[in-house]
Amino acid sequence: MTVIEQDAYPEREHEALVEEKGRYMRPEQCRSYMRRTLAREFKEIVAGFVEAAKEGSCPHMKLATELLKPVTKRPSRKKGPVAQYWEQLEKERGEKERLEQTLNAE
Repeated sequence: MTVIEQDAYPEREHEALVEEKGRYMRPEQCRSYMRRTLAREFKEIVAGFVEAAKEGSCPHMKLATELLKPVTKRPSRKKGPVAQYWEQLEKERGEKERLEQTLNAE
């Protein structure tokens, strides 16, 4: 590895040191290693799920169908009291306008 490559990929240099010395990796190193490995092997992993599902493996079929479902995001957090109060005011204002329109229409 050249000096430029070592500076560009410091985690790879550390991984080599970890393997040589037999030390444990830190959690962030484990996550990055897992992500790189999964990204590299993703096509084979999916192909394996499909093959197992074709053979009739129920857990593999369930996982394959769950991966195909669209992802729906939930709200990141609950609305605070100010936002709830604001919505209530907007709702009341809308109701008031509808009542005025119905009274004016009569």
